[in-house]
Amino acid sequence: MAVNQRFPFFFVAFSIVIFFLTGCGGGNSLSFPPPQGGFTNANLTGAFAFSYTGTDGGGFLAVAGSFQADGNGNITSGMEDINSGLGIATNAAITGTYTIRADGRGSATLNSPAGNTVIDFVIVSGGHALVTRFDANATGSGTIDQQTSSAFSNTALAGQFAFTLTGLDGAGNPLGVAGTFTSDTAGNITSGIDDSNDSGGVVTNDPMTGSLPVASNGRGTATINTVRGTSTFAFYVVDSTHIKLVETDTTSTFLGGEAFRQTGPFSNASVSGPFAFTMAGADLLSAGPFAAGGIFNADGAGTITSGTEDFNDAGSVITNAGLSGNYSIAANGRGTLSIVTGSGTFNFIIYPSSAGILVLETDIDFLTEGTALQQTPPFNAGSLSGTYGMNFTGSTVNGELDSVAEFTADGASKFNGIIDLNNLGAITFGQPLSGVFSISSNGRSTVTLQTSLGTQNMAFYSVSGTRALFIELDNDLVAAGEIRHQ
Repeated sequence: MAVNQRFPFFFVAFSIVIFFLTGCGGGNSLSFPPPQGGFTNANLTGAFAFSYTGTDGGGFLAVAGSFQADGNGNITSGMEDINSGLGIATNAAITGTYTIRADGRGSATLNSPAGNTVIDFVIVSGGHALVTRFDANATGSGTIDQQTSSAFSNTALAGQFAFTLTGLDGAGNPLGVAGTFTSDTAGNITSGIDDSNDSGGVVTNDPMTGSLPVASNGRGTATINTVRGTSTFAFYVVDSTHIKLVETDTTSTFLGGEAFRQTGPFSNASVSGPFAFTMAGADLLSAGPFAAGGIFNADGAGTITSGTEDFNDAGSVITNAGLSGNYSIAANGRGTLSIVTGSGTFNFIIYPSSAGILVLETDIDFLTEGTALQQTPPFNAGSLSGTYGMNFTGSTVNGELDSVAEFTADGASKFNGIIDLNNLGAITFGQPLSGVFSISSNGRSTVTLQTSLGTQNMAFYSVSGTRALFIELDNDLVAAGEIRHQ
């Protein structure tokens, strides 16, 4: 199972937002459709890294680890690191079992001294898998990626990476961090900077030092020194372009995230053409969840010439707002971006990477993180055709809601499939999903889903015929996610 990288959306249901919205409608009386397809347990064979962020009984939860799957339904070995308000566990051993259904949806039981967990996932193209934590003790979303063992060395990881981290500060306030670092063949960070938004307290261009030596099993321990102090992370290597991180100290912050390779030279020409983007996080003024997504066109010289954006601010929805803006990319791979809409001007730090443009908002009233991905048009109804995996995470009256699904799109206007949901420990498995869609030439689609939650209205932003980002446009669920072709 070979895997492509993904920059996930870390939509954290912060303690300040999770009891904000009214509940989703619908019920669980729909019939259970049989899965269709050709996937088996053999589609999960070899060494894999996984990570997800979410919530549990202690609040924010971040988990990263790796496991060895035998292709016959057994997880023969592995390890994980956990950062939770219930406690921190490091390098905890893993064994377990897994089952993959015909449609590519699967589940795995991970047995560990740190506690037994269940993850639900759907396999997409290249063997990449989208993940939901799927038991009554916690919820969350993330990814599984097959590991490349030749990258398990400091030499393979030497060079420049950009990263984003999400979580909480020591007072339980939402915290987002992004940055770039360069390491040498001994695992030392020779240069680096980071930017942070701590519930509206913004620090930019903060120097970073430290080290990130990796062991031969693909797990490493990173020590990072910034203005926030010294932090320790466990990290797991996917390949020479991608690592997964979770903070493991007990000092002042609680963070999880990913890092992706940067390749220069960098200039304004590093951002050129049409991009699809989504961002998610919190409106700090209303203490409510926030998601935004859209399309923008960059001229390669520092100007956002046109675009459209949708907003869901704690259930207050604005659709198809025109946008413009400007940006500047420095030679060190760090950039700034300002987007202007009818709702105001929004400011971001951006880092071009192998997983797209990593984005951190630096406004004092909002804290969002996300990604912008280069589009490959043209787009039409045929752009959404075939079978896809889907994952989204959001906030309802009960707290965080996470989901994985699989569906088949007809390349005209409809799709049908199966969805699994974890509504803060309330598990809904194998329910039918149906939808109708209409795609504009810029790649923006209006999508109406029918699920066990009821009717869900969404805006999809096509990256290509194999991938799209999306946000929810309802007043009772604020969510962001993506679809990937199987």
